[in-house]
Amino acid sequence: MINMGDTYLEKLRSVQDELVGIDKRLDALESGFVLTKDQVDAFVELHRKSEPTNYEYFLSPTELEIIADDYEKALGKGPDCDAWDYGLAALIGVFCGIIDAFFFSTPHEGLLSKGTDNLFDEFVKWFARKNGWSPREGKENSIASAIGHLERHFRVGYDQTTGKAVGDKIKNLSMSNHHAKSAAHYPDIFGLVASICNQFTNTSTFYDNNRGTITIVEGTGERLGLQGNSLSSKIYAGTINWIGHCMSDIAGSSGSKGAGTGLPIPFTEFFQFCNFGRFPNEKGQYQTFATVMTKVYEEGYDARHGAAMTLPVLLGELMTKATFVLKQRFFHEREWQDVLKELKGYTAQRMLTVSMGTMCMTDLAHAAVTSWGQWTVFFSKLNLIAWARFGVQGVKELQLTANKEIKNMETIQDEISTEWDRLLVKSEELIG
Repeated sequence: MINMGDTYLEKLRSVQDELVGIDKRLDALESGFVLTKDQVDAFVELHRKSEPTNYEYFLSPTELEIIADDYEKALGKGPDCDAWDYGLAALIGVFCGIIDAFFFSTPHEGLLSKGTDNLFDEFVKWFARKNGWSPREGKENSIASAIGHLERHFRVGYDQTTGKAVGDKIKNLSMSNHHAKSAAHYPDIFGLVASICNQFTNTSTFYDNNRGTITIVEGTGERLGLQGNSLSSKIYAGTINWIGHCMSDIAGSSGSKGAGTGLPIPFTEFFQFCNFGRFPNEKGQYQTFATVMTKVYEEGYDARHGAAMTLPVLLGELMTKATFVLKQRFFHEREWQDVLKELKGYTAQRMLTVSMGTMCMTDLAHAAVTSWGQWTVFFSKLNLIAWARFGVQGVKELQLTANKEIKNMETIQDEISTEWDRLLVKSEELIG
């Protein structure tokens, strides 16, 4: 791009100054006044400071319209969704929300949820067999026997189930919630770190939702020791031990009646820090949000239920993408390769936002209607996986918007540079 000191630009400025001086003299003559050259030069200098050179002075209205139209075409557009796109996406969201409400809203109930539980049971039994489980006759399909074997094979010192076992340092610790309160029982990176630290130091780490803090209890179990001769080998052994112990708990415990309470949903440990709010229970007593979410877990809202709840979310996403592809291919008559490239584009992502948002609103309405003011029931009816997916989709929308604006700024700069150079070349030809 040519800067303000360019020779041709200076010539254009001199032409502008001369035109200003001529206009000033004509105005003075019409008014009966005569201006000296010094007076005209002073006026021109003042005019230059208050109103710098603008190329609009040298362009016709038609040329300005052409430039504006070129800029408009160069700018990135937003989502190219029509009424059908929004309507179909919303319809898919409502449909999947209804499927979720009728078949997945109650933990471990219904054909599909029980089917998910059975898949976890079979996976645990397969894992137990791979690690030496040889059940006696009649116990070949016993999930309790498989869990018991894994508990003995992958022993840890942080598996306390009562407040008495930790010296009453953790209130309300019980068989039904110790997985939610124990940091090492979360199947995510934070659970792994907590488990490794606990195994190294013979401690147990608990989330104390009464205070919204983390409590470390020392000397809670037999010092089992970590295998290996080096730090890396001990960390590896601790990781394998953590995985094996998680597998023993993911389908409940060996003494569970019914489905029991398995491992919590990954990253839901942050609910234990939400020691705020006043949510009345059925007795009229007020509870914090952390306490409510612990009770929700006790009602069976564990990782198995979380896996079941992903099914309507995945169904909604697949249906939305399929609708976008089919509409673009057969209604808009675009080529397959072009349509598939647009799956990550603004239009497809906007349809996903609408479908996921509508599903969440349907889910919210169902939870509100069926809970009748009972907060534990209300949150246990919500599909947290759908809400998490909706949040991720919102972040994608913001990212696409930001990228579009950045691309627009770059396009505008390129267009201005190109137009600027073209005008300077044109001025050179005119001025000679």
